[in-house]
Amino acid sequence: MEKFLLFTDGGGGSDPLNWSQDEAILLSSKDLISIKPHNLRSLELTFTSTTVMLTIKNGMHAAVMKSIATAMSGTQTVVTIANLETGVFVNEAIEGVNDAFENSIRLA
Repeated sequence: MEKFLLFTDGGGGSDPLNWSQDEAILLSSKDLISIKPHNLRSLELTFTSTTVMLTIKNGMHAAVMKSIATAMSGTQTVVTIANLETGVFVNEAIEGVNDAFENSIRLA
């Protein structure tokens, strides 16, 4: 079953039809090329069409990568990786998300 990874700042509210490209991005797990540390506080997720950067707690790279892999092997079709408004994260070490459509989405 194909999985989709959701990254959002929640700015679209409860109606996903009103989200714009700078508020959310839904990417197929089939398009995920790699996940690798970018620096001490970030992970780089490279997809065929874009790159998503996750801001994480210092040194928590392995734990976050394991959580993403576990979630992708689960039964959910849409896997929320980071939703900053609702506070739903695949791992509690995630603090923010930055994608090609938004300069920076961070926790307050």
